Amino acid sequence: MKLFSADPSNIAAIARREYLSRARTRTFRLTTALLVVVTLGIALAPILIRWFDRGGAATTIEVSLGDSGPSIDVAAALGGLMNAQSTSTGTTGTPGSTSSQPDYQVVTTTDIAGARSRVDSGKSAGLLIVSRQASDGSLAFILVTKARGIDRTAQLIRQAAAAIAVEDRLTKAGIEPVDLAKLFAPPTYAEEPPTGPPNEATTPESVVNEFAIGFVLAIILFMAIILYGQWVAYSVAEEKSSRVMEVILGAASPVELLAGKVAGVGGLALTQYAIVFVPAAIALLLQAQIAAVVLGGTNPTAGLPPGLSIPLLVTFGVFFLLGFSLYAVLYAGAAALVSRTEDINQIVAPMTLISTAGYLVAVYSSTGLISSTSKLVTVMSYIPFFSPYLMLSRMGSGTASPPEVLLAIGILAISVPIALWVAARLYAAGVLMYGQRPSVRLIFRVLRNG
Repeated sequence: MKLFSADPSNIAAIARREYLSRARTRTFRLTTALLVVVTLGIALAPILIRWFDRGGAATTIEVSLGDSGPSIDVAAALGGLMNAQSTSTGTTGTPGSTSSQPDYQVVTTTDIAGARSRVDSGKSAGLLIVSRQASDGSLAFILVTKARGIDRTAQLIRQAAAAIAVEDRLTKAGIEPVDLAKLFAPPTYAEEPPTGPPNEATTPESVVNEFAIGFVLAIILFMAIILYGQWVAYSVAEEKSSRVMEVILGAASPVELLAGKVAGVGGLALTQYAIVFVPAAIALLLQAQIAAVVLGGTNPTAGLPPGLSIPLLVTFGVFFLLGFSLYAVLYAGAAALVSRTEDINQIVAPMTLISTAGYLVAVYSSTGLISSTSKLVTVMSYIPFFSPYLMLSRMGSGTASPPEVLLAIGILAISVPIALWVAARLYAAGVLMYGQRPSVRLIFRVLRNG
């Protein structure tokens, strides 16, 4: 038996068997269907919640002015500010959603005791008591509500109250409403690199999207490696525990068996991943269009979210396949060293920790906790175990050039056959190692003598 002999037809036959035998199981079909329903439900949750709430009564907020004598119409200002915030972000987070009825209805009241009773019974969402501070004459607010501080309505009231207090101070100082609008108008702001043409105007939304792209792509890759990498490992361990490995090693080389198993089981895992996440991704991309059809309103032009581009998606696909292949063959080789499926977690723990480290650094750099231009991130983005995470994160933040991306892909592509060679030695020697507990010393001994 030659360790390095590999017949493509044998690899294809093994991969086909692994793929079809597992794809035909009822468990695979049921879990795939369930996951599709769950992920689509999560992706469309904002629209579904808003659809169920359509036509419902507006949330009532009562305002008691007492003898505060504000210089502006507090009820009108509060309602305008809260409904403007709700319309811009969507009550359930759907951008650009529209509604013929405001989400909040603000009314004035002089019966504080009755208003407190209505808040307690749930007829009103809150009572805002307005008064004047004796020290400087500024407006003071007390919100009576059953909601906690993190409740969205309470947060909107807090933000609106701060704006009303500032506007009241400026109005008392003699500043006209027209001048107030000019005073609070946002400035023109843009960013440009040290050299080259200036970038388009930067908005908070574009900054969030820039960070979110690398963050989401890192999560998708991490989930595939951890979940389906262990799937491959369990498949190998099951064969060894049933002594099937001894039989099939007589008909094919370790490289053929390992490559076929990784291709078959990994291909089925990626098929399930695509079936589950592609519809959800499409639903997220078309969320505004779906909301316009279901809820009514304008139908915006479909397009990729800011920060996401075709080159980035293509690069993600390449890193996804190479990164998954690298970890999958090592998971399979390591699993051949154990005799019981109960020992899988122990033997694959080092690779899981390495993958987690790359994922965490990618997340930290995507969210700005670590600079994407730091030496740590730059160096790690070329290491095969980390490059699928870090290079995507750097691309999402715009700090990786095309030559750097191609270099990282080349290093990763060379590393996959090397990992396959290492895993094949472990796989070939694993058949003789029944009953031995896996350890670092055992792994190095197998690699040296396997």
